[in-house]
Amino acid sequence: MKDQAENLRSMVRELETKFRAQLSEFSPGRCRVIAVTSGKGGVGKTSLALGLAITLAKANYRVVLLDGDMGMANIDVVLGLYTKYDLSHVVKGEKGLQEIILKGPAGMKIIPGGSGVEELANIDSSTLNRLFKEITLLDQETDYLFIDTGAGISKQVMLFLQAAEEILLVATPEPTSLTDAYGLVKVFHRHCGKAKIKVIINMAKNKQEGAAAAQRLKRAAQSFLGVNLEILGCVHYDPAISNAIKRHLPYVLASPSAQASVDTIKIASVLGEVPVKPPSGVKVFLNNLVNLFT
Repeated sequence: MKDQAENLRSMVRELETKFRAQLSEFSPGRCRVIAVTSGKGGVGKTSLALGLAITLAKANYRVVLLDGDMGMANIDVVLGLYTKYDLSHVVKGEKGLQEIILKGPAGMKIIPGGSGVEELANIDSSTLNRLFKEITLLDQETDYLFIDTGAGISKQVMLFLQAAEEILLVATPEPTSLTDAYGLVKVFHRHCGKAKIKVIINMAKNKQEGAAAAQRLKRAAQSFLGVNLEILGCVHYDPAISNAIKRHLPYVLASPSAQASVDTIKIASVLGEVPVKPPSGVKVFLNNLVNLFT
């Protein structure tokens, strides 16, 4: 057990070293907007989104996580944080964006979503211009903007996915989860979504089960929808995750040597690789979102 624990710690150190080496190649000034979503609830989407965000923040990337689960926003609860204001107060002009941002673990930042995104549908031009100016500043100060969407195929979720540049689709090996994940891909494809969908299998008993589940989803999407999904990796089922949640702690910090933490670091490492084309940025994401609403 001691040898295994030391091997895991060694892997963590090597992966974090790799992250820092990538920093010299990263082109600043353009933020990558990544939506994290799932076909159904209970698949560990929020914990995984938080784990990926923290892992990249620990590697000195500038990371912001937007809680986009309208009506069920809970990232602040998971972290034991208190929030009085959210994005709706910014949209209404009552607060500036910087005033609502919460400080999260490892230097990352959190934007409480509230109902602010829904209210973009009725935003006036002067407020929109002010919001765009603030978003532009965020674009210059951020390398990654993660959006933790709600689960399922609601209008709000689809708007986020259509506006985002990249999508991480989280599912478990359970047949119901894979079916609902396929359903989300189908609806997204029907809405002419263009973002690349990357699959993460969570709560896998072992590597083989995770790989098999990912391949089933990939084959179904390719055969019936003509959609090519990218498999990003899998995260093992790990009691360390539920134990960390009970303590209001992210599992990657509470148990950094746990298998789930190592898996998350591996996925973040792949995600942290320099993209082929320059990211379009937060301002383009917001512009897409407003256009979809109106």
